[in-house]
Amino acid sequence: MERFENKVVFLTGAATGIGEATAKRMAGEGASLYIVDVDKSELEKTAQDCRRLGANVESEICDVSDEDEVTGSVKNMLELFGKVNVVANVAGIQLWHHTSDHPTSDFERTLAVNLTGTFLVCRELIPYLLETRGSIVNVSSTTALAGIPYSVAYAASKAGVLALTKSLAVEYAKKGLQVNCVNPGGIKTAMTRMPPIEDIDMDLLLRQNPLTPFVEPEAVASLIAYLASDEGRHINGEHVRIDGAALA
Repeated sequence: MERFENKVVFLTGAATGIGEATAKRMAGEGASLYIVDVDKSELEKTAQDCRRLGANVESEICDVSDEDEVTGSVKNMLELFGKVNVVANVAGIQLWHHTSDHPTSDFERTLAVNLTGTFLVCRELIPYLLETRGSIVNVSSTTALAGIPYSVAYAASKAGVLALTKSLAVEYAKKGLQVNCVNPGGIKTAMTRMPPIEDIDMDLLLRQNPLTPFVEPEAVASLIAYLASDEGRHINGEHVRIDGAALA
């Protein structure tokens, strides 16, 4: 099945985890890909894996929190491919702190990457997505829907991504743009490892754990691909949990 044949995908956070899995999933379904991340070596590995699947892939180092870098990457992508059909905003960071000790710099950095970065990519690419009646899929989190200890900046940023998603869907639905987000929880990525801080309450930390075993990032990638495909076209302004009934 090649749901993304003749389609161009701009994907952030493609070096590892959900972003890497999404790149490979869409490459395997015929997409041409422009993938960005800040991790040069892992990003190139993803690009090579996608090429082995037969995809036309270009990779570029880009910090999505940097407006000039986002603008430059979008310009380069359009010069290469001439259009964009799908945007997947996966780039994100999570920094752990007791809130009473949380440095302002880490709070601001988390929002800059997770929320401002998503906004910048959307803003720059919406005019071109309107030309193709394209789709945006943002990655939020279950932390946008329920409290999480020791990571208030991450939770706040992902709640912002959820609100951004719904607002864009309302603003642009009549013009043919589709905007959704996924809310993962219980996924086997670096973000689900034990927080590197002391004096944590495990009962609080585990309250969002899934009722079923953790799953690989490919599970989220398949959901992103569905929402971005023609099959998911009538879904707009939605957030979809993929969390093993953690918040059911």
